[in-house]
Amino acid sequence: MRTVSCGVSFVWFSTSFAYYGLAMDLQGFGFNVYVSQLVFGAVDIPAKLLSVLVISCLGRRPAQGGALVLAGLCILANIFVPSELPTLRMAFAVVGKGALAASFNCAYIFTGELFPTIIRQTGMGLGGTMARVGSMVAPLVRMMADVSPALPLVIYGAAPVISAIATCFLPETRNAPLPETVKDVERRAGHLEDDDVAVPLS
Repeated sequence: MRTVSCGVSFVWFSTSFAYYGLAMDLQGFGFNVYVSQLVFGAVDIPAKLLSVLVISCLGRRPAQGGALVLAGLCILANIFVPSELPTLRMAFAVVGKGALAASFNCAYIFTGELFPTIIRQTGMGLGGTMARVGSMVAPLVRMMADVSPALPLVIYGAAPVISAIATCFLPETRNAPLPETVKDVERRAGHLEDDDVAVPLS
């Protein structure tokens, strides 16, 4: 349960952190702010639809980890793109934001399937809380551009990649029954043998 809780916390925090970090930097891409806002909003629709297919076909863990890695790499790639190429910078940002929207979509499903029924709402609350913390920290990191213009992008890009690594330690839940108790989660992770569970004869 500690592994699940830490992994869920990483995923929700980094997804929200990078999502709002990108959304606040619309003026830095050299495009019209209104057009940028329109494109940033519109990319969520195909991203979420595509994420549903990936979640259903490949599984929760590959979809979650893949979306986070893609988002992180797109953000980090913008560090090396010169400001004279605003179209390419915008393209990387749009793909990154779409990947983060897909990550949010997957996180809602994945988190609900990772926690057992008796504490499922508590687990969802943990994820939501960490997402709010990420959205609060994102503007503070933006101010680090005064130290180095590339530093915020390094932090925004590194967070999803690190959380994608944390996703590898979470169990796959596709086509698996929902756990009812904490013991079911421990048994699924291999930390509890069936013999350890006392079943009353009555």
